Parts: sequence; structure tokens; C-alpha cells
Amino acid sequence: MNNFINDYVVGVDVSSTSSVITILKPDGEAYGKTFSITNDLIGFNKLISILNDINSKHSKKAKIFMESTGMYHLLLHNYFTNNNFECFIINPISTKNFAKQSIRKVKNDKIDSLRIAQLAQSPTFSIQNTFNENFFLLKKLCREYDSIIDHRSHFKKKLNSLLNLVFPKFDKVFSDTFSPIPLAILSKYPTYNDFLATPKSDVIKLMKSTINHSNEWAEKKYNLVLNIALEAKSLKIPTSYLGSEVCCFINIIESFSKTSDILKEQIYLLHKKMPNLEQNLKLLCTHPEVGFMSAVTLLAEIGDINNYKSAKKIVAFLGVDTSVSQSGNYNSTHNKLTKRGSRLARKTLYNLAIGSIKTRRNGAPANPILLAYYKRLTKSKPKKIAICAIMHKLINHFFAILRDQQPFELRLPEIHEKNYLSKQLTLTAI
Repeated sequence: MNNFINDYVVGVDVSSTSSVITILKPDGEAYGKTFSITNDLIGFNKLISILNDINSKHSKKAKIFMESTGMYHLLLHNYFTNNNFECFIINPISTKNFAKQSIRKVKNDKIDSLRIAQLAQSPTFSIQNTFNENFFLLKKLCREYDSIIDHRSHFKKKLNSLLNLVFPKFDKVFSDTFSPIPLAILSKYPTYNDFLATPKSDVIKLMKSTINHSNEWAEKKYNLVLNIALEAKSLKIPTSYLGSEVCCFINIIESFSKTSDILKEQIYLLHKKMPNLEQNLKLLCTHPEVGFMSAVTLLAEIGDINNYKSAKKIVAFLGVDTSVSQSGNYNSTHNKLTKRGSRLARKTLYNLAIGSIKTRRNGAPANPILLAYYKRLTKSKPKKIAICAIMHKLINHFFAILRDQQPFELRLPEIHEKNYLSKQLTLTAI
């Protein structure tokens, strides 16, 4: 049952600099013409004046509805909420599906604001005012952090590719080409010719000033780099003018690293201001392979866990549920994930699923139960389907952890089933 049928509703189509407004009466008729306001104090006060006029004439306070539009709707939502108006944020998928009911294919700002208002008054419409500013900011920071890491990875690949030309086999000398000492060497001597033209003492001094390793370690690494530089020289690989490109890539990578550190610090400070989230994060980190950034990203994307009645609701919200295509006697067997909701949450879940079925350096599985489940599934199903099943399992685990506020406990399926049946018998007896 819609709670807004008897209200004046305001449909707002938000853009970067302005918003288009349509106001509907309780009977569904338009209250005046559709108009536009600027997204500043003058425009907001203009709308408030109109809404206050409605309240004084009809003793009804209008409800404001807008789509989630990245960052643009935040300014308007905050201002009107702080001025004691009820504001609701609608999922764009809902308005898109509602628009499909129209026979005519028309789309512009006026129509969009009208459809938002009409959706708010439709009989089947239901929404809760669940917007939380801290969750929104945390989500924004996590998404920006992920974007920075992706860009850094892109330039790391470009640098590795370039090193194959200007300094072949350099990546074989150090376990991590992007650790401080290799980057210091490449910044100072970006090509094998630059390295060969430099006295040994200068290179060793540079290595020891970056990280204070022993003389033996520095000597060993110098000799390894020297050998590959001499080999490259004998092959007469051209390096003219490419050294500056190496330095540019290194500067970009280091800049992205500094930016990611700043964002991570801001994420840490913000999550400290959210006591419930901080506790939930600690609980999620008790699960194997779940670290700080994975946990905080999932919690930011999911939002308040109390909004979900079951793990299946989270599965649908994150778009890791399977689409259904059935009509008459036809029933599709080649269905894909719906992939609605947060792309970053799905990416994080996928990475956690991959990590859960891998073995560590000592040969021990990260999660023996999930690994055994994965191996059993791959006997009869494709690997991608098995990975999706692991993602579903992880969501079930995370939901149970957050619902019960208990740390993760690795249990065999038989023990879990026994505990579940025992609990059900106890509830039945009561």
C-alpha cells in the first residue's frame, strides 16, 4: 500500500547545475506548471517558498522525491532535509521500469520529473527514507580508492611493458619491481645505458639510502642488474628517448600510491565516526581472506544491514542473482547474472571468492570448506558458475555474522546442520 497517495508530491529531476520540478496534487493533477530551479541557495529558497505556500493553503506538507544521481542530488537532499522536509531517494531502475509502462517513447527533463512524481503516487510504490550521509560518503571514498588502484595497475602494466624494451629482465632481479629500491634505481637510471654509465659505488649508495640493507645484499643485487644491463647492451636494444617515458610512468605510479594512501586514511577516519559500522567491520574481518578495505567496501555498498530480511535480499541488491527467462513451454537454461546494483561490491565479492578457494604458500587452503565445495561443483558445472556459488556462500556467511553479531567460526557442514537442527528443536519446544 502506497503511503503517499494522499500527499502533495514533488518530483525532482536533478542535473549538475539545475533541477526540473513537477508538483502533483493528491488527485494526481499537476499543481501549477513544471518549472526549473538552479542548484544553489536562490533556487532552493524558491522551491521552499512554493512548498510553504502549499502547506499554508492545504495543511499538507509536500514530500520530495528524486533519483539517485551520483553526487548531484546530495546538495538538494541535504538542504531540504535540514529544512524539515521529507526527502526520498529513488533507485533509477524503479523509475526506468515505471517509464516503460508508457506507450509513447518520450524522454526529457520535464517528463522525467513528472514520472518521478507519478511513481511516488502509484499504488504499488513503496520506499523507506534510508539515506545515510556517512554511508554515502564512505561509499564515494571507497569507489574513488578502487578507481585510483585500477589506474595505478594500468600504469604498472605499461611500465612493465616498457621495461622489456629499455631494461630487459629487470623484473627478474627483484621480487617486486614496484618496491622502493627498484623504483629508485629506475628513476635515477631508467635504461640499461644509464645504469652502465654510473659508478658501482653510486648505485650501491642509492640502494642503501633508500632502504638500509646489508652490503652483501646490495652487492648481490647490483651484480644481477649489471649482468642484465650488459646482456641488453650486447643485444643493441634501442633506448634513445625512452628513459623519460620510464620516469613519467614512475612519477604517475607514485602519485597514485600517495593518493590511495590519503583516501585510505580518510576512509579509516570516517569509519571511526560510525560505531556500528566499526563493530561490523571487525566482525567481517574474522572471516578468512577478508581485510579492512574489502570489509569496509562491502559494508559501504550494502548500507544498513537491518534493511535486509535475508541474505537473498543482499544477493538481489548486489546483482549476483540469476536472471530468469521463461514463457509457456520455453525455459531458458543459459541465464546470466542480473548485474544490477554495485559493480564494486560484485568485484570485491569475486576477489574474495577467488581468494577463498586458493591455497597459501605453505600449501594450506585459505578456506578448506569452500575449497571442497568449489571442487565438488566443478565436477558437474562450469567454473564461473562455481565461483558465483562461492560468492553466494560468502554473502550467506557475511549476513549471518552481521545478523548474529558473532565472529566467523569455521564449521564443517555436518556440524553446522547439527547445530541448526538442535536450535530448531529448541524453538519448537518453546
